Amino acid sequence: MPRPNTATYGKVASEEEGNSEKKDGVRSRQTVIAKAVSAAQDLENDPAEARRQMVLNGMGWIWKKMQAAFWVAAACGMIWWTNFFRVIWEHPDVNKVYFYLALGCLAFVMSLLWYLSMWLPMMYGKDHAWEDDHPKIIPVMTVASLCMSFFFFLAFWRVWGFLTFLLQFVLFLGFVSSAQFLPGGHLGVICMFVIFFGSWFTSEMIPHKGLAHYTPKGLGTIVESPDMIVP
Repeated sequence: MPRPNTATYGKVASEEEGNSEKKDGVRSRQTVIAKAVSAAQDLENDPAEARRQMVLNGMGWIWKKMQAAFWVAAACGMIWWTNFFRVIWEHPDVNKVYFYLALGCLAFVMSLLWYLSMWLPMMYGKDHAWEDDHPKIIPVMTVASLCMSFFFFLAFWRVWGFLTFLLQFVLFLGFVSSAQFLPGGHLGVICMFVIFFGSWFTSEMIPHKGLAHYTPKGLGTIVESPDMIVP
């Protein structure tokens, strides 16, 4: 009697597990939709509750916009005050090794975001359950983001000191909150990337060279250009 092919059984089992995960993802989405439909039907049967819910939703929408506007304004003010995107390139105390490592992590994270938000929806549709096909992508992005933040802190420590923590926090929330004022779909994603990369050129519109960083050690004060040093 021939022995069973364990490799074949293993392959079938892995395929069944993959199909089971996909079914669980689809089933969970169907459950959420069913709950939303049931809630909408309940509101139709109770006009007073429907008006109350509409007021609460409106207040929640206004509060979200106010929070987003605050963080966007804080990020813009922080960029103007520090002239962030000029100092990080021109200040001689920036640790270039950690800076380039952080940029590498940043490029990796942005590539994954582009892959998830643009490439997969274009190839498989906007309802594609990528979290089922790529379950490890969120942990990988989380680790890369933490490494990026750590490397940026080490790179800018001699420039801003503990202010680097606040800078990263405010700039991150400002960038994320800007999505509240952008259209949905692919156009909104493209606008997010335009804002992100466009912010790197804001130094051309700021009339000073930063008001928060430490004076370069042993080099005096930077004046009209990085090459002009006052002893």
